[in-house]
Amino acid sequence: MENTVYHKTARAQQELATRSDLLSLKARQLLIMIDGARNVSVLKQLAPATDVEAVLARLRELALIAEQAGAPLAAVTRPVATGPLPEPARLAQVRTLVQDSAREYLGETWLNRLASAFDALASTNALEQLLEDWQTALRRSGHRGVADRVQREIRIVLS
Repeated sequence: MENTVYHKTARAQQELATRSDLLSLKARQLLIMIDGARNVSVLKQLAPATDVEAVLARLRELALIAEQAGAPLAAVTRPVATGPLPEPARLAQVRTLVQDSAREYLGETWLNRLASAFDALASTNALEQLLEDWQTALRRSGHRGVADRVQREIRIVLS
């Protein structure tokens, strides 16, 4: 359990954006710290006054987090694809939008991670997770407006 890594689900992103009364302050703080890279042991160090195990159980119960195996982005364990990836031209447009914003606002490390993740895409679930991780990184680095703008552009491309 100490080495388990969690990532936020799309529902968690929505919860953080809307700030409903669903979560306590400590649960919300812990949810913000969950980034797909920190394991439970690190989360316990970051939140020593919080019953991390209990809060994680509650976040799992609410489907706000999911267990992640392997390296962030590239090796996310997901169910079998629920649908095909978008057509190659649309996927290329999405990739360009994501990578341009990563290049400008997140740096080379994220750009390389995203390039590897795009190369390994096999399902719509993997694409959704990649986009969720990218948005989280932009928001955490203080570029919420950019994340929202590019997300709208991606929706247009995929619609």
